[in-house]
This record gives sequence, structure tokens and C-alpha cells, in this order.
Amino acid sequence: MDARRGRAVLGALALLLTQGCGAARTEGDQAVAGVPARGGTEVRLDSGWIRGIEDGNVVRFRGVRYAQPPVGELRWQPPRPVAPWQGVVPAASSGPACPQASDNPKESSEAEDCLTLDVTVPKKAARMPRPVMVWLHGGGFNAGRGSDYDPRRLVAQGDVVVVTVEFRLGVLGYLAMPGMPGGGTFGLQDQQAALRWVRRNAAAFGGDAGNVTLFGESGGGIATCGHLTSPAGRGLFHKAIIQSGTCGTVLLPNAAAPGTPRIPYWRPLKETYAATRTAARRAGCRDAARTLECLRAKPVRELLDLTEYFTSASYGGRTLPVAPGEALRDGDFARVPVLSGHTSEEALMMAGVMGLLGRPITDDDLPGLLRQGFGDRADEVTRRYPRDRYGTASEAWAAPYTDAIFSCPHAAAQDALAKRAKVYAYVFGDDTAPPFIPTLPGFPAGAGHASELAYLFDVKEKPINLDGRLVPLTATQRSVARDMVAAWTTFARTGTPASGGKAWPRWQGGEPVARLITERPGSTATAHAPRCDLFDRP
Repeated sequence: MDARRGRAVLGALALLLTQGCGAARTEGDQAVAGVPARGGTEVRLDSGWIRGIEDGNVVRFRGVRYAQPPVGELRWQPPRPVAPWQGVVPAASSGPACPQASDNPKESSEAEDCLTLDVTVPKKAARMPRPVMVWLHGGGFNAGRGSDYDPRRLVAQGDVVVVTVEFRLGVLGYLAMPGMPGGGTFGLQDQQAALRWVRRNAAAFGGDAGNVTLFGESGGGIATCGHLTSPAGRGLFHKAIIQSGTCGTVLLPNAAAPGTPRIPYWRPLKETYAATRTAARRAGCRDAARTLECLRAKPVRELLDLTEYFTSASYGGRTLPVAPGEALRDGDFARVPVLSGHTSEEALMMAGVMGLLGRPITDDDLPGLLRQGFGDRADEVTRRYPRDRYGTASEAWAAPYTDAIFSCPHAAAQDALAKRAKVYAYVFGDDTAPPFIPTLPGFPAGAGHASELAYLFDVKEKPINLDGRLVPLTATQRSVARDMVAAWTTFARTGTPASGGKAWPRWQGGEPVARLITERPGSTATAHAPRCDLFDRP
């Protein structure tokens, strides 16, 4: 795949799996963050003082360093703690997105000095330490920005502390060579470094270091599941929420964009070594003895052309000794409560991306696309997902893709986790939800990938339709949003989600599942996945 095609594919992935809007760094980016002490905005952390800003009913600490900048000789090394500083450092502006390639200038970044986090806390005083929720953004493992997600509603309604994290992506996060400590997992190690930072500094925020919930969506959900199986992650968090992406998630052909191949999120180190050799040759680093030196001398913009080789984390090292799906099956994971779920029509968003890229799915295309996605199972998929059941060809394509990529892997992971831990499950099924990306006129509405995020976060800068106007939530949708925020934050506080004054039942062998829909906000119903036998379950 040439550089231009690679950037286009990665741009589509970014569009598919995350939102992105660049921001410049300011002098405040030298900080770590803290919580207001006695109503103020200056707090002391383990490395020094910082100054946040009041913003209505919350206080924000932005652009806070949790690790040293991974530049120069620290490029492709495990994250290192920040050095102490003197004086009070402003923490008023979020840090940049970590380097990522995109044809959209607003979604591109070459800011290698990016290991920062934002902390948002309630302005009101707390009577006891608050639960801490640490958010991992989506975007596969090669795009996205944590600070694009404003957690005000979670913080103010749920009375919690929320931390959003920036971490290395793509070639800078997942390159690996033999003998390279931590190779193939630098992005995951950054996330664990942020969790260690939270453990050291939660009390400064008024947060409870003994009650930390790790949660993420799409690529962030996949990473969250991975951390459950990582020996290095044990004890760093006490609950986990896995949204729309889990240990067994694999993108099928055409899921990221027309013509894209099958994309796994976990691969053995030896495959990453081979990818690094190929990428290095393309970058002009052909001397095996000097490959790392040569790559470290390359400017970020040149390295971003190699990101297509590094869309997966590697297992076989200290961070991930075995593939996370295998670890789940073997029972080798942290025994913490888990809330896991997905939207009811995940792949409808992917069909929307195809339309935006000029390849809308038609009935003529459908048989070939299903064969590309499912190979020799395509005829059986067509029989079990008959075309006349769906209003459009896009919906007929999206239904089996939703089950194969999301519904069935989530069910399999939940079954494995439930053997040794408390597990709760949900399906977000609001077909009236605003789409997370712009859609073409006439495209079918539905609860596509990432559509639940507008119910948990404020995404004020995200245009929802092609003319750039935001689509606000209706009164009924806001009711669902309140139930979701209540469920997520109650889970963070107690380990059991609750909404509408009722605790959710536990997942037990395929049921029950909380149904998050406008007609019955917060209600529960039994759900089955009768066609999962068609797909490879992890």
C-alpha cells in the first residue's frame, strides 16, 4: 500500500472510530494535574503545584504531563515519570493529540510531546473521596484525542472525577524490534503510566485511589479489555467498562473503508518485527545494525507514512504475555467488576463511511462485499441475514458485520469474564440517536458505532450532519442520557450499575442485557445472539 493510500485508509479509520480537532499547546502543558484545595484551583501533586480553571459547575486541569516527552532517545522507550518542578504551573489548555495521519488537517498531528491528561472534578465540595474514572478514547490504535470528550455530565451528575488521557498511537505506539524493551505496546504502557499517575495523585483531586474505573470505547474499549489481562495492569484499576470493542474484536475486510483488509488489534511480536523491517526499508533505513538509530532520526511527518503497518498491539512480551482473548478463555485476568456492551447497529456507521468516501453500498454490491468479508461463509450469512429483512442494502450489509465484529465477540468475552467476575451488559439501541459522523441525505438512521457517546459526553465541536450543524438531544434522549450517566457512575462507585433507581441484573450466559432505548429508558430485556455460531468467537 503506497503512502497516499495509507493516509487515506488511516483517515477513514479516524473518521470511523473517533473525532479529532487539533489544539495548540501552551506553557500550561508542563503540568500534571490536581483538584481544588479548599475551593481553590491550585493543588500540589507528587511532582509540584499546578493551577486549574473554574468552568461553571466543574473545575478543569488540562494539559497535565503524566510522563516525560517521548522524544529523542526516549522515542520507542517505555514512559518515564515527569521530573519535579518549582513554582505553580498553569494547567488551563489541553495538550495536543498524539501524532497521527489524516487527510483532514484538523485530525492530523505531529506533536510527539503529547503524554498529557485532563482532569475534570465537581466544583462543589466532597464529603468523602470520589470515584475516579479514567477514559481511553477511540480511534483504533492509530487515531484520536482524549480531550475531545468533555466529561462534564459524568462529573456533575455522577459526582465523580474523570481523567481523559493522550497516549502514543500507530508507528510511535506499536513499533517493535528484537531486544527493544516494551516493543509493540508503548501506547498501552502510556495508559498504564497514566493509571499509576492517578494512583499517586488521586487524593489531590479529592479522588479515591482505591476506587478507579478504567473505561473506553472502540479502540479504547479494546485496550481496556487488554489491560484486564495484563500482569502490569493488576491493581491499577478496580472496575472496567468496555464499550463497542473488546478482546476479540477484529475488523473484517471493508470495515474501515472500501478496500481495507482484515485488521486484528492483537498480533504476536514476531509479526510486528516483520512489519518493522518492512516499514524501515520503506523509510530508507536498510542497515539492520542501525535501524533504530535511523528511525529515531526521522521527523514525525515521515514516520506517519508508516502507521499502516502498526494498527495492532503486540503480545508475547511483559505487558501482554499472551493474546488477550486467549487470556480471557484461560481465566488469566483481573477479577474486577466489568460493564460491557455495544450499540445495536454498530456497522451502520461503517456503511456511512463508505458512502462518504464515494462508495455507497448498493444491492448490486452486496453479494461481493459479503464474500469479501466472510469468504466461504458468505452464502450462509446471506441465508441467515436475508435481504428482505432490511430496508436498505447498507442495513443488510451492516447487520452481519455488527454481529461478527461487535455483538458476538462481546458476548464471548462477557461469558469468559462472568466465570470469575461480576459482569453487567448493555445494548444501546436508540435508533433516533444523532449519528457520530455526518451522513449522506437519505442514509438510514440507527444506533451505529459511537452513537452512545453523545449520551455520556458533551461533543460540542463535533458536526453531526453535512452542513455542520449540531443535532441536540431531544427531551426523551436526554432522559436516556441521564440513565446512562447514572448507570456508568453508579457502577464506578459501587461495582453495580443502576438507573431509574433500580440495580441492573448480572450477565449470566447470554442474559440479561440492559436495553438503552428511547421507548424504555433504563429498562432491561433478554437478548440472544442466535447467529454467533456463524462467526469465529474468541
